[in-house]
Amino acid sequence: MPHSRRRFFKIGTTLGGMLAQGARALSDVQVPGPTFELPRSELEKIARTFTYGVASGDPLPDRVIIWTRVSSEASSVPVRWQVSLDPEFYNVVAEGGASAEASRDYTVKIDAVLPLPDTTYYYRFRALDCWSMIGRTRTTPIDKQNIRLAIVSCSSIWSGYFNAYEVLARRNDINAIVHLGDYVYDVPDPDECRNLPSDAINSSNPNSLEAIRQRYRYYRKDPFLRHAHQQHPWVVVWDNHDIENNAGKAASIQAFHEWIPIRSPAPGDESRIYRRLSFGGMLDLIMLDTRHIGRDSISGTTGKKSILGDEQFDWLSDELRKSTAHWRIIGNQVLLASCKIFGRPISEKLWDGFPADRERVLRTLSDLSITNTLVVSGDAHFSFAANLDIDHKPVAVEFLPTSVNRGNLDEQVKKSFQGIAALGFHAAVKTFNPHIRYFNSTAHGYGIVDLRDEGANLEFWYLPYVDITLDQTMAYAAYVGSGEQRITAQHTEVSTGLSCGVPATREPKLYQSSIELGGSGGAYFDDLEHLALTARLTGLKLRCGDRVDAITACYADGSSLTHGGPGGEEKVLQLRDDEYIRQVHIGAGRFRGMVSVHYLKFVTSHGRILEGGKNSGKNLKFAADSGRHILGFRGRGGQELDKIGPIFAPDFA
Repeated sequence: MPHSRRRFFKIGTTLGGMLAQGARALSDVQVPGPTFELPRSELEKIARTFTYGVASGDPLPDRVIIWTRVSSEASSVPVRWQVSLDPEFYNVVAEGGASAEASRDYTVKIDAVLPLPDTTYYYRFRALDCWSMIGRTRTTPIDKQNIRLAIVSCSSIWSGYFNAYEVLARRNDINAIVHLGDYVYDVPDPDECRNLPSDAINSSNPNSLEAIRQRYRYYRKDPFLRHAHQQHPWVVVWDNHDIENNAGKAASIQAFHEWIPIRSPAPGDESRIYRRLSFGGMLDLIMLDTRHIGRDSISGTTGKKSILGDEQFDWLSDELRKSTAHWRIIGNQVLLASCKIFGRPISEKLWDGFPADRERVLRTLSDLSITNTLVVSGDAHFSFAANLDIDHKPVAVEFLPTSVNRGNLDEQVKKSFQGIAALGFHAAVKTFNPHIRYFNSTAHGYGIVDLRDEGANLEFWYLPYVDITLDQTMAYAAYVGSGEQRITAQHTEVSTGLSCGVPATREPKLYQSSIELGGSGGAYFDDLEHLALTARLTGLKLRCGDRVDAITACYADGSSLTHGGPGGEEKVLQLRDDEYIRQVHIGAGRFRGMVSVHYLKFVTSHGRILEGGKNSGKNLKFAADSGRHILGFRGRGGQELDKIGPIFAPDFA
């Protein structure tokens, strides 16, 4: 019976508690290896050609953008694409040809015209004699019906794991994922260097078009991000970290349009991304650019500094005026509501720094009697639900869910308000800003907007990001009654809605990582950064005493990867030509308050054993299925081996 990756996660979420309790033996717990449903040769071909997966975005009732990237060194590669009503592609409804050009980093974007609104479709590409993995997408409805959007922002690949993306990939009840900016980051936060890559190019400030393209490549190698793109259409806008780096805005904007499945609202002018997407009679989604195109200009109307610019403000006003949908959502990168402490804005880079523009947006809603308007925002790294008023009249509600995993309470807030530490930041925010109905400055995750005739439910979903887990909690839901323009209730029940149809078959992968066991010390490592598609393990070395100090994996091409420190005695296992590692037993424990790897035991296909460290009898066993083996590792290492988990691969023919 095939074992799903869900079982990996289900076991992984219990490990911390089991380790802390100490009395519960891990020896009874076995983590099965993943299954590989295609021959190794096919998996290698897919991994080589479609390394960065597939994606879709900007859905409309009759079309959607589909995206992929072909890995090649030719100047141009012919590409075929297909869209079907079923995942087996018996009912192909649209197909055509394109080319992956070196000038666009071999990315391919197709605005696929589709016959049916409110319909789930499946799509794929073919290049270099290879079919891609299958993606799933969905057109928007024409009529009025329940609409559900996931809201995310601020995703730093170095801060921790993209657990929120994996949870969203598995949700089957959302129309689209809306990303409000900082999809990629220029540099790690100095306080959040948890998962730094071994190659500095993947964490240093990009200084060229090629470097910013490489940043997107590095992000898209994350399996959780690829999975979320594979299963749902996305609507994305940039924020400062996406386009402000040493490569310059022109290069960053080009790379953004190459790698993001966005439909350009102004062909020939990639600097404009503000646009409207119709979700039928229920919703008009109006996406703004408050970071680049009009920011810091002087309005000819107000004479004040503008965050939108007059042209974008006029466009926004016109879209609000024309909208006949039951709800309007304004997608906006930065916090629109005022947030001040002792009369001082927490940041003047938010709409608090552009009060004239905020006033004219809110006054437009009031003067035109536009009801049922929500503002969804990102950037701030905290959770926030607030009423938006003008002249003491409620006109809209703002919903800022939190960051995916970038750190909360940025340095500006920390430095500016150290003097109010005794009062507490949460209490201060709510005391000085009574329009704020909910605030959280520590949790991470995503939001859900559930829209119906009678009202909107705005849900804050939280989950950890330091370790891999699917455990999540809905902490708070603000309810906005239709026609009220303010938060009218707090809901505790989770909303449910549409079904998106059968998920796309999970991406076939040559290499698959498992969960990890151990502590949080040391530096992050992931052998997938180094392993070639034809890598073959030839031997293992352990350095150990009472604990495991280091592990070295040796490969047929003469390379080796070492993680950990120089202590302990060395133990060596040289694999024979037809021999593979089939099992690893991992034992972790505490020493001087720190959790690390205390025991490792490897079992080969010939029954030979390499073990080191002190066996407490409380171990986790990772076993590869028949025809599969352990090729490398992911975890953390410093002076000792702090954490480790295996990477699986199919055997060679």
